[in-house]
Amino acid sequence: MGSGTDCLSRAIVIGGSIAGLLTARVLSEAFQEVVIVERDQLPQSSAPRRGVPQSVQPHILLTKGYRILEALFPGIGADLHSAGALPIDWGREFHYYHRGGRNATSEGDSGLVSFTCTRPLLEATVRSRVAKLPNIKWLESCRVCGLVGDRNQVSGIRYRLSRPTEQEQHLSADLVVDASGRGSLAPKWLGDIGADVPAATVINPYVGYATQRLQIPEGWLADWKVLLVSQEAPHNPRLGYLAQVEGGEWIATLGGYGKDYPPLEHSGFLDFAKSLASPEFYEAVKAAQPVTEITAHRATANRLYHYERLQMPRGFAALGDAVCALCPVYGQGMTLSAIAATVLQDWLQQLKGNQPMDTSSFQQRLAKGSQFPWGVATGSDSQFPGTEGAIPSKPLGGLFQKYVEQLIQKSQEEAWIHIRFTEIAHMVKPPTAFFEPRLVLKALSR
Repeated sequence: MGSGTDCLSRAIVIGGSIAGLLTARVLSEAFQEVVIVERDQLPQSSAPRRGVPQSVQPHILLTKGYRILEALFPGIGADLHSAGALPIDWGREFHYYHRGGRNATSEGDSGLVSFTCTRPLLEATVRSRVAKLPNIKWLESCRVCGLVGDRNQVSGIRYRLSRPTEQEQHLSADLVVDASGRGSLAPKWLGDIGADVPAATVINPYVGYATQRLQIPEGWLADWKVLLVSQEAPHNPRLGYLAQVEGGEWIATLGGYGKDYPPLEHSGFLDFAKSLASPEFYEAVKAAQPVTEITAHRATANRLYHYERLQMPRGFAALGDAVCALCPVYGQGMTLSAIAATVLQDWLQQLKGNQPMDTSSFQQRLAKGSQFPWGVATGSDSQFPGTEGAIPSKPLGGLFQKYVEQLIQKSQEEAWIHIRFTEIAHMVKPPTAFFEPRLVLKALSR
């Protein structure tokens, strides 16, 4: 696929995780050379790595995210499957417990498919595809120290290899993209060169996770591949997520809002599981054999940097969790990174000639695409007592929430409602689909 730009010299991507890999894939169409700068020494296999501490926690590849992966890397589904990932039909093989009931499921194929696997396996599969691109280069074990340039123009990065005697070096580029995730230092780097620094909105519900991998018991039969026992605002802060992954294992996660953190020892983990609104999660994990230790994850605040409000220095952009980091409960992170890559792709294709890389318009487009996921996550999280920075409830917002709750109740009776709800949650239909006449009539019916 071509680009609207003449072939530019070099782009730098800061961060080699999912967002960075997809960004590099898109940039490879428009630049002679793309350099991925990664602070870790990347593993050759699908092992967790230090630079992604949340990698042992569950990650969901929504249908929209998987469709983007297939568009960027045709046939990657077959690669994932051969590596052990399990295909999942979200209309048929997802069980969702909420307010005393479970969703109805479709009898046939729903078309809402992706894969369930661990984050390291997904990342390794994507990384192997990116590594085959001839104009991609890697700087591993490398820490970015700052940007080269001024408030008007970024022309590269300052970096240091992770060796005690290594001197700081410079690398020039036509475009630098920060895809370094929640730990992004880009606001500091911008301040250091005299550029405007983005304001941040933070909404923290103080969710804590505890996760363990389990061997699925021999002969265990279930008609689901992913099971979610949901939290229910404002009085039920607990949730459980159980997903089949590669190797005949489950990844089991317990979570609690408002610092109701799950224990990290086995008996406490089981007791917490037993307290969930549905017994199905507890019965499964009680019967399974632990494969790993229980690990905690508590860096779960929703945080949005408002780059769209700035006059960005030309030649610098940010995307993924480095811009919009959502509470992981909603499983939107990897798919939002994939969507961001397509926004970047479209923006590059519309540039004419070698015009300056004025990235302000890109950040504005990116922000528009994040509005609905941000609103879903922060609106739901704000209903829990103790959420720091909670958004005050508005009358229309409260009515919409009641409407959605009514649809969830109806989705426990009729599979087509669950399918429509899932299409919106998986970002393959716009939020306006909530107001399809059939849905409105169902929500209003008794």
